[in-house]
Amino acid sequence: MKMLRRVMVVMGGLLMACADFEGVTGTGGLPNEVVEAPLFSRDVLPIVERRCGVGGCHSEGTHQAGLVLTHDSAYRALVNQPSRTRGGEVLVRPGDAANSWMVIAIQDNAERRQGLPRMPLGSGPLTPNQIQTIINWINRGAPND
Repeated sequence: MKMLRRVMVVMGGLLMACADFEGVTGTGGLPNEVVEAPLFSRDVLPIVERRCGVGGCHSEGTHQAGLVLTHDSAYRALVNQPSRTRGGEVLVRPGDAANSWMVIAIQDNAERRQGLPRMPLGSGPLTPNQIQTIINWINRGAPND
């Protein structure tokens, strides 16, 4: 019960920190096509930066869950890094999107998120095509290209 209460307090704080974020919905002004062999810099970073970093919960100013997902820091913050919201999980496991916490957090599967809200907070979800592009990049080995 104490653990559940702590999770609720942390999530409440995250929601409060992101509550003033106007957010973006739909494609967020980004392409909405699945990229079969995505590059991090060209295809994944714009999604992460626009939808999660700049102006969102994971900016230099807010850095919720210890994450800064901006142009200069997103790759280092995600790949092979532990999740601060779900102990034992890794944010991006190169070659294993299905077990990468980032993918679990952005997908529409509440059971896999174990009570945590779907990301990104404060705006609509990523499109299925944007999610698949991220999955394809992780399954390619999550290269910093």
